Amino acid sequence: MSEESRAHSGEHILFQALSRVFKGMESVKVVIEPDKKQLFVRYGGTIDWNGVLEAERIANRVVRENRRIIVAIGGREEMMQRYGGRLRGRWDLIKDEPIRIVEVEGFDAVACKGEHVDRTGEIGFIAVKKFNALGRGDYEFQFEVGEKAWDHVLEMKKLAMNMMETFGTRPDLAENTARNLRDEVSALRKSLREASKKALEDLTYEEIKGIRVYAKVFEGFDQKELMKRAADLKKGGKTVIVFGDASGSGFLLLGRSDDLNFNAVPLLEKGCSLLGGRCGGKPELASGGGFKTKDIDGAIELIKRELAKIL
Repeated sequence: MSEESRAHSGEHILFQALSRVFKGMESVKVVIEPDKKQLFVRYGGTIDWNGVLEAERIANRVVRENRRIIVAIGGREEMMQRYGGRLRGRWDLIKDEPIRIVEVEGFDAVACKGEHVDRTGEIGFIAVKKFNALGRGDYEFQFEVGEKAWDHVLEMKKLAMNMMETFGTRPDLAENTARNLRDEVSALRKSLREASKKALEDLTYEEIKGIRVYAKVFEGFDQKELMKRAADLKKGGKTVIVFGDASGSGFLLLGRSDDLNFNAVPLLEKGCSLLGGRCGGKPELASGGGFKTKDIDGAIELIKRELAKIL
């Protein structure tokens, strides 16, 4: 009994279970490899973990019942008479002759050339590792069978227990705790974006050789907002923007209006070097950073001094 035969048989059971939960689901393709077991399906509705868990329960009940897996081979008329409407799939799409049908006793029957086990109990266990929406109603399921399936479930249990311990919650409250944390993070991000926009609206500048220079260090600001504000300020002409963010790994941004002709990248590189990092970008707008965030004010002052030399 090979892992491949357990996986092929497990896939038949898993798809049938999924299709009973998610009505109208169609099988598109199956990939069975030593390190990858994939089931590709098409479904017009929404797939969620509650439904997947219900399908796993159905599938593993069939495994525990140790049903026979029957391989029947015969001519089209004989097989149609024997299986008729019980066959999963369309008879007109089966071109082989004779036809080979694999039946999970009383549960599923489909035309298949793969190798299978004799009874469902030999599969051991079936676990869905993850599923992905591929777009336009197509989904990919990754699954495991046997010992690998058990190992996956135990690893997920360990992860869940560690997370509950970290967040100070218990199983019956874990989902609500996760949702509350997600909502809190979302609210904090929204507040940060709004605070960023307000702070960026009230910027002042200094003049260096007739050029407006906006230079400021922020703390924990949304970097996308900094980039967006720099792009807006550049439109005014005769403008240079030097922004820094001292949170995380440190962030530096240098931009110039299109009427100035120096290259922002090598100039910003000097500031990033002071932070122990690097930068990249375009001549008119570059960004980078480094881990020495305590030196970020010094990095901006360095950039301003070097800027004064080339203006």
